[in-house]
Amino acid sequence: MAIGAGIGALLGSVNKAGVDEAFQNQVREMLKPGTSALFMVVEQMTTDKAMDALSKYGGTVLKTSLSKEAEKQLQDALHGEQLSA
Repeated sequence: MAIGAGIGALLGSVNKAGVDEAFQNQVREMLKPGTSALFMVVEQMTTDKAMDALSKYGGTVLKTSLSKEAEKQLQDALHGEQLSA
């Protein structure tokens, strides 16, 4: 129950940070009881190399891009700071 609330709070913060709603819905649909997720904020990457490195662990990799302001808002939310409306 607490994990579900935590994901809900994180996705609420993500929404305020300007993350695409379709991406949020995709994450919500995939996260079911008994599953887990790893969220990473990566500043620079070579997509094919990152996918190769992560593929050995299984699962599904989703990605989205953020503006610098949205990235800062998300980082603030992840560190427990309030987002401005």
